Parts: sequence; C-alpha cells; structure tokens
Amino acid sequence: MKPKPRRQQPPIAERFRVSPATLFADRLMTGLIMVGGISIIIAVFFIFVFIGFKVAPLFKGAEVGEALVLEVPDKPFVGFGIDEWKEVPYFLDEDGGLVFVDLESPDKHHESRGVFTLPYDTPPDFEIASFTHDALRDRVIFASIDGRVLVHEIHYEPTFPGGRGVRMIQPSIESLPVIELGEDGRPLDHVSYARAQARRLLAAVEETETGPVVRIATLTQRRTPFGLGPLQIGQRYTLREELRDRPSDLLVPDAADSVLVAYPSGQVDYFEIDAGGTLNHIQTFVPFPEPADHDKPGSATPIKRMEFVLGDQTVIFFDAAGRHVGWNLAYLEEEARRRYIPSKEFRPLPGPPDTFSVSRRNKTFLTTAGDHARLTLMTTEAVRWEAALGFPVRQALIAPRFNALLFLDSTGNLHLKPMKDEHPIAGFRTYFTRIQYEGRPGRIYDWQSDGGADFERKLSMVPLIIGTLKGTVYAMFIAVPVALLSAIYVSQFLRPSLKKVVKPTMEIMASLPSVILGFFAGMWLSPLISNAVPSVMMSTFGVFLGAILMGLVWSRLPNRIRLSVPSGMEFVFVFVPAMFVAWLGWHLGQVVENWMFLQYDELLEREVGSFRMWVVNVLGWDFETRNALVVGFAMGFAVIPIIFTISEDSMSNVPNAFRSGSLALGASRWQTAIRIVLPTAAAGIFSALMIGFGRAIGETMIMVMATGNSVVQDFNPFTGMRTLSANIAVEISEAEQNGTLYRTLFLCAFILFVFTFTLNTIAEILRQWLRRRYRAVE
Repeated sequence: MKPKPRRQQPPIAERFRVSPATLFADRLMTGLIMVGGISIIIAVFFIFVFIGFKVAPLFKGAEVGEALVLEVPDKPFVGFGIDEWKEVPYFLDEDGGLVFVDLESPDKHHESRGVFTLPYDTPPDFEIASFTHDALRDRVIFASIDGRVLVHEIHYEPTFPGGRGVRMIQPSIESLPVIELGEDGRPLDHVSYARAQARRLLAAVEETETGPVVRIATLTQRRTPFGLGPLQIGQRYTLREELRDRPSDLLVPDAADSVLVAYPSGQVDYFEIDAGGTLNHIQTFVPFPEPADHDKPGSATPIKRMEFVLGDQTVIFFDAAGRHVGWNLAYLEEEARRRYIPSKEFRPLPGPPDTFSVSRRNKTFLTTAGDHARLTLMTTEAVRWEAALGFPVRQALIAPRFNALLFLDSTGNLHLKPMKDEHPIAGFRTYFTRIQYEGRPGRIYDWQSDGGADFERKLSMVPLIIGTLKGTVYAMFIAVPVALLSAIYVSQFLRPSLKKVVKPTMEIMASLPSVILGFFAGMWLSPLISNAVPSVMMSTFGVFLGAILMGLVWSRLPNRIRLSVPSGMEFVFVFVPAMFVAWLGWHLGQVVENWMFLQYDELLEREVGSFRMWVVNVLGWDFETRNALVVGFAMGFAVIPIIFTISEDSMSNVPNAFRSGSLALGASRWQTAIRIVLPTAAAGIFSALMIGFGRAIGETMIMVMATGNSVVQDFNPFTGMRTLSANIAVEISEAEQNGTLYRTLFLCAFILFVFTFTLNTIAEILRQWLRRRYRAVE
C-alpha cells in the first residue's frame, strides 16, 4: 500500500507574513516579562528572608561560652563583686574583710598588682556582729555588737598612670559615718540599708531583754553652699508589738520608704513610711500559702530567702524546696494604696537555692542550686539560660555589663563565662502573651517602648494587631458600600458621556497623597466629628435614606414622565432631594443631641446636650477626638477609588449579550445588574475588595495623623488605635540600630508581611473559585 502523500501547506500570502524584527521583538518582550515576573518573586522572597533574619535574634536565648578559670585566694568567701571591665574583683570573707584581686589577662598592658587590700575608715572599737553584702550596689553594711552600723561602698574608676595611655582600674572604698542605730547597746542582725535621692533608710533586728525588736531610722544629709553636710539620723521607729515572731530577714527597697519583715512562719509584714513621716503597717501576706509537699497540709512554707529584682518593685521569695515566686508592689484603685500581690511563679530549682544575683541592666536574675545554674527573666518568667556546671557553686554573680556570668567554686577558682544576650526582654511571651508588669494588678497586653534599665519595656504585638484590624474594619465598613454601589451605578446606569468624566475623576482621587488626607482628617475632620456626632451620623444616613426614598418615588412615576428623562440622567432627580435630606439630618442632629443626650456640665452648672459626655457617663466608653470614626471617613477617601475603579472595570467587561438576553426576557435593568452582571463580575469585585483591604491594612500616614496613636484594645468607634504600620513610623526614630526596639519594629513588618501574604493567598484561591463558579464563557 502506497503511503498517503503529505498535504502541502498553502503558501502564506506576503501580506500575512510577520517580519523577523517583529518576531524578535515579540520573543524579547515575552522573555523580559517572564524575567520581570520571576525577579519580582525572587525580590519578595529575599525581602521576606531579610526581615526574618532581622527578627530571628529576638527569639534566641542567652549564649554562654566556655569558662575562663582564674585562681583566687582560697578562703571561705561569702560574697564578691567585680568592676564593669571584669578586671579587679573584690571578695568578702566571713570575718568581713575585703580583698581585691588584679586578674591576669592578655588584654592588660600594666603589671598585675596581684592580691591587695585597701584601707578604709573603721573605728578601732567597732567589733563586727553581722554584715550584709549588697552585690547589686557593691555595698557592705556592717553591724557591731553594741548597736552601731557602718556602711562601706566600693567604687571603681579607670585611671591612666604615667599618661602612657595604659588603662588601670583603681578600686576605692567609701566609708559612711558610723550610725548609732541600736538603743540598748546590743548586737544587730539582718541589717538592711537603702539610699534614695531625698533620704536614706536603715533597718536591723536587735535582741533586747524583752524580745526582738526592729530598729528603723531615716538618715538625712543636707546640701549646703559648701557641699553636703554631715549624715544625721532623722526619725527613729521601733517595731516591737507589731512583730509576730523574731524576724528571719529584712528588706529595705531602694526608694527608702518601706520595710519588709519576714518570719520563720512564712509570713511577711509590709510597713510603709507615709508623706507625713508615720510608719504604717500596710499588709501581711504569705508568699507560699501551700507547703511544697501537698500530702502534708498545714501551715505556710517558711521562706528560705527573699531578694529584690532591679528596681525594687518585685521581691523574689524562695523556699527550701527550690520553689520561687515573685510578689509585685502594685497600686490597687479600690484601696487607693500600694500593696504586694502575687505576680510570678517560676519553674522550681532542683534543690534549695544556694546563691542569687541580680542584673544591673535588666530584670534578669541568676540562681544556683548545687551545680545547677539558671538565668531567668523576671518579667516573662522565661528561662534565658540553664546548665549543669559540674562543680558546686559557692557564690555567683552577673557581670555589671550583662556580658558574663561568674561562679566561685569551693576550691578557690573563679569561673568567668562570657555571655551574649542582646535581647533579654524579647521572646514569644513578650510579644504574644499577657504579662503582669510591675505596678499593675493583672496580666495585660501593652506597648510602651520607652522603658529604662529598672523599668519594664512593654512590647506586646497584640494591641498593634488589634489596632490594625480595627482601623481596617472601620475603613472598609464605610468604603465598601459607597464604592460598590457607585461602581454598579456608573457601569450599568450612568450616561456614557458622564461616565467618561466620573471614572477618570475617581482614578485621580486614588493618586491623592495619603499625608494630605491624614492632615485633613487630623486637623479639620476630627474636631468636626467629635463635636457633632449625631449630626454627622444623621447626615450620612440621610444621603442613603434620601436616595432610597427618591428611588421608590421614581419607580412609582408614570411611564410618560420617566421616559421623558434621558437614560442615565435619572440621578439628577435623586441627587438634589438626597442632599436636602442630608442637610436636614445635619440640623436635626443638633436638635436630637439637645433632646436625647442631656448631661450635667459641672463647669456651666446646668444640663447641656452633649453626645460626647453621654457616651462617657452613660455607656462608660472612652471618647477621643481622633478616633476610629474619623479614620473610617478619611480612609474611605483613600480606599473608595481603588475598589470603585477595579469593580467598575469588572462589571463593564461583562459581555453585552448577557445584559441583552436578560432584558429581552423581561428583567429590569436593576435585576439584570444584581442577578446577572454582579455574579459574573464577582471574581473581579472580590479582587477589588482585597486590594482595597490591603491598602487599608498597610496605610501609615492617615493612621499616624488621624488616630492619636493611643494603644487601645477595643473596637470602640470613639477611641483611637495604633496600627503596626503607624507604630513603625512613630518608633523608628527612637530605635537604636540592631537594638531590641529596632528588631521589634522589623517584627511588626514581618507580621504585616505574613498577614498580607496569607490574606492574598486565600483571596486568590477564593477568586479562582468564584471565577469557575460564575464562568461566563467556556
């Protein structure tokens, strides 16, 4: 069988041939478009990676390196401290002696001084009965057997001997005058001392013939034209009948205005000196109301140790089983005074606490039990670092610059472990969980970035996320109805000659700078709305009500009247009455406000119509001048043109055959628009809504200028908010590069990125589903 001859292709006419240059240009542009699309995807991916790289360190714990082991005198030291350069530590022995050691280091360029002591003023007849070491402030408080107190403060200063540019750390000891605290000439114990700007406070336990008493004295030092005057005792206080038992420990906070007294029974008394100088008993509380062994119910667990964290607002209590809890000094509005309340419950240690050290730069503290060491952030209760050291710890210390941990073992070796923890206050709990901050009675979400060393920064993302959603919801609530209804009318009913004017005008509105809208909203719109809310609401609804009523009237008019009006010009007969109803609503709003929202004005001493006062007094809501209602109107001007333009294009591109077929079957133009055109253009309309939503959620300048940037967590329309984007704009000038706030702002950007990416992905899936569901042509 012969093969079937191939059919010859007819020759292509010359006029249909495409020139090689055109084909080359077509292939070139196709390639450029493909490369451009891939480049955009790669750029977005690398932006995501870059932001993630900036955010990742916030969720890391402390990194502690290998220890540098240094030999120190093998004595039974009971405390030690070190300078911020980690060169000259001091050690306190059990007899109260101070010894300094010039550590060997390759960074030093001067001859080591080895082990040395410094002279300090101590009266020859001052025989030590007890002493307390305050490592946080490099202070040792000595109590004598005859009721006197002597305070030594260790200071460090860098010096450059010989002017050779070689630094040498020179310690010094400042001795305060001896203070006669006891009144019976007996030994003092559990001595505690605090130094504030205005005064100082000293407290100790004295054993008298009638039982233990707590001696308390305020110390004053007046400033004279010739400098500071002598240190003198101001007021004295004695706690005798107020004591429940012999105190097991005393604590005086750095504010020098109160005393905490702990007892072997596990109870703690809180005494405070008021503004008039009277010592008052404020409260008695039990840090451990339940024993560690729940199978043995009974009295409260005794307190093994109690210590302040930096700032002296929170006390950490330990028991013998290794449990430790935090009690926070908070202001209680119902009692109009400060009280200690339980605020933290930390993970127990594996055994009884041996040592405790507090950071000088943040709210972290170091604890040890046997050879186990743990670094904990008090604010979030998060463990920053934990390890088994392999040797029993006699003393432990956090370096002054929070860059090393020091451990003194029982064999006379000092273990210096370098530490890197650049963002101790950061972490998942900080950003996304409720936290009980110092001075607050409950757990909250909050943002307050201007915290100091002894003040807790509040960096919760939750208020910012809520503020972002709140601003977006109110903006879309106002923008979506206006934009969609306008798009339906312009695409389906408006006269084509007018459409050529209206649509370009709306597109020009989309290019209006948001800073102008924000300025307009903050300076003019917000005072207008806040002073006339009923008028604004009635005027706004009056426009819609007037349009609906005139539409009903128009539909009832005889055909000869309606047909006499050119198609697409019907809005003229609706616009004027609608504007009249809006004007009437504005003036009726003032009447309604004076009638329904009467409130007594204390300044005018009479009742006045005030919607603002009614919201605050009756509803119990807050009312701010720059609020979500203002944002809704201002953001509407920014979002409406976007939604309108894309929606109008989608509905205009519906094939005319669909409209003609619907009208031929007897449907009205309105029925055709709602039941035929709108479903067919649903995918495009949904895209318009998502693009408008993205514009609203990422808007910055309007949110900065029209919201007041207050951190609130409700959807009250009369309060402002702070959004993620506005927070970045407001805080960026205060953020130190690569600092915690700096990276936290990147976290705000990361959340916005993830949120919009997820939303756009879901929107694209829904858009494709709508496109298949309402597909017009196969």
